Amino acid sequence: MEVIAALFASLGWGTSDFLGGSVSKKIASSTALLWSSLIALPLVIVVVFFGGNVVFDRVTIGWGIIAGLGASLGVVSLYRGLASGQMGVVAPIASLSVVLPVVVGVFQGERPGWFTLIGVILAVIGVVLASGPNLRQFRTGALRPILFAFGATLGIGISLVAVANGSDTSSFATLLVTRLTYPIVLITLATSTKAELALVPGVRAKVAASGFCDVAALTAYSVATESGSLPVIAALSSLFPLVVLLLARYVAHEHLERVQLVGALVAIAGTITIVSTL
Repeated sequence: MEVIAALFASLGWGTSDFLGGSVSKKIASSTALLWSSLIALPLVIVVVFFGGNVVFDRVTIGWGIIAGLGASLGVVSLYRGLASGQMGVVAPIASLSVVLPVVVGVFQGERPGWFTLIGVILAVIGVVLASGPNLRQFRTGALRPILFAFGATLGIGISLVAVANGSDTSSFATLLVTRLTYPIVLITLATSTKAELALVPGVRAKVAASGFCDVAALTAYSVATESGSLPVIAALSSLFPLVVLLLARYVAHEHLERVQLVGALVAIAGTITIVSTL
């Protein structure tokens, strides 16, 4: 049961990112994430208060705010990358966010095992292969989506570190503070960039679906972690870039060069290897 729930989480998060990236071709990515997160927020609150121990203190609130800031900016960057470049390349690069907790752990005195190091090497090789054709054509603007993808990696990576620290006290409280921080950051970002906050016709259904898929994935992940092995569940849940790649290929009919496809799969394999050792 927990394996199916973890795979469902990957499906939900991958679909949510695909829809968010698609919508961001028509509206500002900050607006797309703002509305999908607001739609999802009531359901997140239900999941949190029925999910387990909720403790609000300086630790969970502080790390939750940092996580919300990093995640919201990271996902906005991800959406912009998905909207402006090849989704099958951008999503695997953004999945490298799992490397940041490993790096932070090293600076704190931890020594990663061989499997972690192998995962990092695979992920880096995969990113080089996946983004190589884009980097060779950087004068045509192909580099921009890659930069957005690395921006997403940094923002989401910071969020992962913050959530890990807050979860030492209460993972559900940290999660709720994170999600409550989203609207504040996104409204500030949208107004500072003069982005239109209203949804244009034709995107409302996709925005709502993106929010519901996000909550479905979160719920499935919570169910999976209750009874399953955390490394296994985390690894299976990190398959969402593969979902984005498949949706981009078979729904958006996106073409990837063979070297990009191989690179994307190697990067995803490296990500799964890293996550399974955390």
